Amino acid sequence: MKKVLVSFVTLFLIVMPSTPTMASNQSDFEKALLSLMWEDIDKAVDNYYDIEDVHVQYYDQKVIDLKMKNALDFEITIQLNAFIGAHNTIGTDTLTFVTEEPNKLKLVNYKHTPTKEKKEILEWYLKNR
Repeated sequence: MKKVLVSFVTLFLIVMPSTPTMASNQSDFEKALLSLMWEDIDKAVDNYYDIEDVHVQYYDQKVIDLKMKNALDFEITIQLNAFIGAHNTIGTDTLTFVTEEPNKLKLVNYKHTPTKEKKEILEWYLKNR
């Protein structure tokens, strides 16, 4: 798994454009990298929101920064839009992970930028579920 992740990261660095791509225009390398990170991203989002019996979902995730520290260690920052219900967007989240040990990522920063409607969406959703 470690070799596969390193290979994807290396290929991603070679092909990555200088500006972040939108999810619909993601390269196969970015899609693969985000796919490999899915469990870590999902866990981070669940832990951040921690709303009882509500699974906050997300879309439009994209890699906005990737820094290789050495041949095996890196720091990656992704951005996503969080929503509940029928794509009621409650904010844009920026997550930064670093490699902690082989095959593991550690969340080192989570920044949430709420939408103007977040409070109303949450109140309505929690009241009507």
